[in-house]
Amino acid sequence: MMLKRRNFIKSFSAAAISPHFINYFEFIDSKKSLKASLSPGAIGIRCTAKELLDYAIKFKFSAISPPLRELIQFKESDKMAYLEKMKENEIVFDSGGLPIEFRTTESKFKEGYDFLVENINSIVSLNVSSLVTWIMPTHKTLTYVRNFEQHRTRLNKVATVLEDSGLKLGLEYVGPKTLMARDKYPFLHSINGLKELIKSIEKNNVGYLLDSYHTYCAEDKNEDLDFLKAEDIISVQLNDGVLGRTIATQMDLERELPGDTGIIDLENFLNIIRNKGYNGAVSVEPFNKELNKMEVKAKLKRVRASLSKFGI
Repeated sequence: MMLKRRNFIKSFSAAAISPHFINYFEFIDSKKSLKASLSPGAIGIRCTAKELLDYAIKFKFSAISPPLRELIQFKESDKMAYLEKMKENEIVFDSGGLPIEFRTTESKFKEGYDFLVENINSIVSLNVSSLVTWIMPTHKTLTYVRNFEQHRTRLNKVATVLEDSGLKLGLEYVGPKTLMARDKYPFLHSINGLKELIKSIEKNNVGYLLDSYHTYCAEDKNEDLDFLKAEDIISVQLNDGVLGRTIATQMDLERELPGDTGIIDLENFLNIIRNKGYNGAVSVEPFNKELNKMEVKAKLKRVRASLSKFGI
């Protein structure tokens, strides 16, 4: 039985493997360059907010994914000290995860929506500028049209709350074709499909979380991304494909770190992003069992090196 998407990051082994290092310290960042972002859950690391910031400083990341539920519980003095430490080390927040389950029941959606409304001021006070989430490409009971309408109405409500507080919402489509057999009804799974949904939401603060893996699996071409402007891109994830698989047989929860296999033309993907003028955060989300087995420091070195290969 397939693990629920994203739940994979909650289970990982404690065994260790030998990492392959490159000199990731040869890395130059500036206000105009892409920012290497550390998202601990995506690489099988469980840590506190304070540990996360210390890891980012030690391993030269320029952005971190905010653990919102922990940070909003900080005392004012602790929060200010945390933000000051980020500023001193030239680290910014990547997008936070949208704390709402909008894909299932109305009661679940309302629970998350109420949480967002209740805590939006605290989120804003952290200097978090955007929240992101993914669009599941199938549904057990809703046809495409009904699912589209549910997404449109619910995400419009979410975007309105964020817009009123000066935040953006980033949406990610999920491209692997193997995932399409999961449920009875298919849903959008390409950038053009997501573009239609975003247009229907009718909010100027809604944009895209772009992942090289999904772009590849959806067979999106350069021309499919031509419409994007820098302000449309909320955040970026860089991942590679698995050897021995075609575009049609890649699995959603099995990926490689950037450049490990060379299956995906990541230079081309990054050139598109850079040419649009995007200079925000870039993280990895490999859902990789072997990476998850590594000792924390070796893992962080390995992840940082994978981004450094591409000048990030």
